[in-house]
Amino acid sequence: MSGITVAYGGVHQIYQIALAAQEIGSLDKFFCSLIDAPGKYGNLISTLVGRDRFVNMRRPELNSSYIKEYPWPLLFELLRPKKVQLENCRRNVSEQFDTWVANKIRSLESKVFVGVETCAMHSFEVAQKQGVVTVLDCPQVHPKFLARVLNEASEDLQLCLTEPFDTPQTAYRKQLEFSMADHILVLSEVQKRSFIEAGFSPKQLTLTPLWSDTTLFKPSLIPFPKSPDRLKVLFVGAISLRKGIPYLLEAIKLCGTGIELTLLGAIMPEIEPYLAKYQDYFIYEPPTTKAELCHHYWQSDVLVLPSLVDAFGWVGMEAMTCGLPVIVSENCGVPVPDESWRVPIMNAEVIADKLIMLRDDREYCACLGEIAGQFSQQFTPQRYRQRLQILFKELLCSKV
Repeated sequence: MSGITVAYGGVHQIYQIALAAQEIGSLDKFFCSLIDAPGKYGNLISTLVGRDRFVNMRRPELNSSYIKEYPWPLLFELLRPKKVQLENCRRNVSEQFDTWVANKIRSLESKVFVGVETCAMHSFEVAQKQGVVTVLDCPQVHPKFLARVLNEASEDLQLCLTEPFDTPQTAYRKQLEFSMADHILVLSEVQKRSFIEAGFSPKQLTLTPLWSDTTLFKPSLIPFPKSPDRLKVLFVGAISLRKGIPYLLEAIKLCGTGIELTLLGAIMPEIEPYLAKYQDYFIYEPPTTKAELCHHYWQSDVLVLPSLVDAFGWVGMEAMTCGLPVIVSENCGVPVPDESWRVPIMNAEVIADKLIMLRDDREYCACLGEIAGQFSQQFTPQRYRQRLQILFKELLCSKV
């Protein structure tokens, strides 16, 4: 037994994981839904729907001979009417893709199998029976940690959460995957802490911070004019309770004049009453492509990510790479140049204080943007892959 097999039906960091295995000469097979590469379905579809929509599925360094696509479940769900629940779509895609991969790996002889949370249950079952080492890439904090924080916020806001964050089926799948994983990849210290609190050994957890794609995100070559009378505040992500939106809206209200907030992302149902209550305190922008997102960063003065829970907070790293200072919560995993850039969760007053300081000292705000840009340069895809490769080499050299 030798080599590594990698599989996931979505995006996340899976393409970099496959590339990390390839760079050390150990990639046996990479199973994915789509990849924008010559001779692949993803390349054909990207020419029809637009290359910008497939930028996260483009890894020209990967050898196509290692790659096997299974696009049908994903394409079928994308063509469903929008009224179909998103959670159901994701669960169906994950189930079908995972079942397909499980059947494929019965004939492989890899020593290590890397799967991704919610899309690895059946594959792990097969891998375990074959004595293969299982590695689970986790994009989220442990569910118990998430549930606890969401309940605390719900009580604080006197908000009744009618549904748990995960459906029973998804929760069941996650628990099985956690139990079958020999190693778990986590993205930040806060995510690592969530698993340790749930009873996992620190030795089982490998910390691999994410990166910023500097081919997409970079400071603007032509500086955008900034208004001296308005601090342009940006939020990017799901507009939801989990992202701390109620506290951000209250912070903007506390700031008074001279601050303009833009919320960019998909609106979750539980947050709609707050948006109606604070409708005069923000501008809404719908989700956009990564390429277009750059322009929003360039036109803003600061990004705020007051997440109740965020395993990493990728948009924070993107914003810093574009030269934007950030204000993030203590439960947001993205690294920052100084811990003073963090705020407590569920605290609108502290967010307001920091925004007022930046509003009243625009030179200081610009200086923080320069610090952010320099700091972000150390978080590269190469560094991410190197951390993975240390783990991969250890697992490949160990006795089964």
